[in-house]
Amino acid sequence: MDLNDFRNRISEIDNQIIELFVERMRTAAKIAEAKSAQNLPILDSSREKAVLRYVKEKAGKEFEGYAETLYQTMFNVSKSYQSELMAMKTLLSPEITAGKYGKKSHIKLLVINGPNINMLGIREKIIYGDESYDALLQLLRKTFQEANVKGEVFQSNSEGALVERIQAAYSDGTNGIIINPAAYTHTSIAILDALKAVSLPAVEVHISNIAEREAFRQISYAGMACIKTIAGMGFQGYVEAVRYLVDYIASQGR
Repeated sequence: MDLNDFRNRISEIDNQIIELFVERMRTAAKIAEAKSAQNLPILDSSREKAVLRYVKEKAGKEFEGYAETLYQTMFNVSKSYQSELMAMKTLLSPEITAGKYGKKSHIKLLVINGPNINMLGIREKIIYGDESYDALLQLLRKTFQEANVKGEVFQSNSEGALVERIQAAYSDGTNGIIINPAAYTHTSIAILDALKAVSLPAVEVHISNIAEREAFRQISYAGMACIKTIAGMGFQGYVEAVRYLVDYIASQGR
């Protein structure tokens, strides 16, 4: 086979993958409907781990890492889609939406910001804007108040401190995490493992659109443990993350 033959074969495989992906997403929608009817959570970590183990075994040592990354990404896409469907359904419930977020005052959110976020307004204004970190904190306080939820913001330039704060969220009453790991997004498996360990619903936020930046920023380890990623919306991304996560948590009956 020459190069064109290989390319044609790849195209055939891609078409098969797309068809299977569409079928998988439609099945995911049916699962979301069934879970919503039974008031079951989206997250099923035990099943996910079992599937990942099976995938790695089938892929073999040569491709096990790539297979795990592929399936973890697909799980995240599926969970995000299911949670959006379930959140849309719960918006029709007056018990949950009374006074917009009137029944959600028991929810506690933790916002975690990684290295150099404290330098907002100083660093690379063409990318991150000229608003300061204090301005972000004020916006978050306002957003928590409007959403009628409890909120805490934590920032550190230390990977270890970020991991420890995520771990602490397991037992301090936190219901969900909003995280901007900043540079650790692309390097920290430790943060990924911490998010997996606590099994709290998490939303990944990036001020800039990392998909349109350098190639090394295309990888997000933390995002593999998150139900949704919001990028390229500036500070408004945090607002959208709070709203999304509050609705998601309410839909899970937490």
